[in-house]
Amino acid sequence: MPNIGIFPLGIVLFPGSSYPLTIFEERYKLLIREVTDSGGRFGINLFHDHKMFQIGCEARVSQIVKVHPDGIMDIIVTGGARFLISEFFTDQRPYMTAEVAMFDDDEPRPEYPLLETTIGYYNRLVESVYGEAEESLDPADWLEGGASFRMAQKCGLDLDVRQQLLEVKSENERLRFLSSYFTEVLPKIKQVEKIQMLVRNDGYISPDRPGDWDQSDSSLDI
Repeated sequence: MPNIGIFPLGIVLFPGSSYPLTIFEERYKLLIREVTDSGGRFGINLFHDHKMFQIGCEARVSQIVKVHPDGIMDIIVTGGARFLISEFFTDQRPYMTAEVAMFDDDEPRPEYPLLETTIGYYNRLVESVYGEAEESLDPADWLEGGASFRMAQKCGLDLDVRQQLLEVKSENERLRFLSSYFTEVLPKIKQVEKIQMLVRNDGYISPDRPGDWDQSDSSLDI
C-alpha cells in the first residue's frame, strides 16, 4: 500500500477538479515543497465537525500561483484517484501520513439516457446561475464516466453530501442522485428569477421581453 502525506481540510476534492489553496502552516509548506520537487501526490481528506473522513482524493500541485516573502504559498491543486486510509501515522513526518488503498468505482460507465438527462438538467442550472462564466457539458464527452464529479463541483451541495458522493462507487448512482437534486432545485431557481424580474420591472411582468411571461406558470406564490 502506498504511503502518502495527508492534508485534512474543510473541503471535498473531487477527481479531476481543481481548487485554490493558501498554504501557511510550516508542516504543509514542507509537504507541498516535497511533492512539488518529487512530482508526487498527497491526499486531501475532509475534516468536518471534529472528524476526519477516511475516504479522500489524491491531489497534485498543478500550479504555484505565488510564493510570498514570508513563505506562504498560493497554489492550485487538481484531484486524482480516490483512496481509503488503512492506517495513519503522526510520527513519520511533521505532517500526517497514511497507508492508503485505491478506491475505484465498481460501475464506472454511465447509462447514456441517465447521463444525457442529468447533464441536460445541469446545463440549465449553470446557465441560470453562472451564465457564460461556466461552460455547458456535452454527454458525448463523458461516456467513460466522471461527469457526476464534474457537475458536483458547481451545484451548491453541502459538504456532507459532497463527501457522500465521493464515497459512492457507482457513476450511475451518483447521476441518479444529481438528477433528483436538479429536478428539485431548478424550479426554485426559476422562482427566484421571476421575483428578481418583478423587482426590476417595479412589480410588473413585461410582455415585451421574451421569456418574461410563462403561460404554463403565470402565478407567483409570495
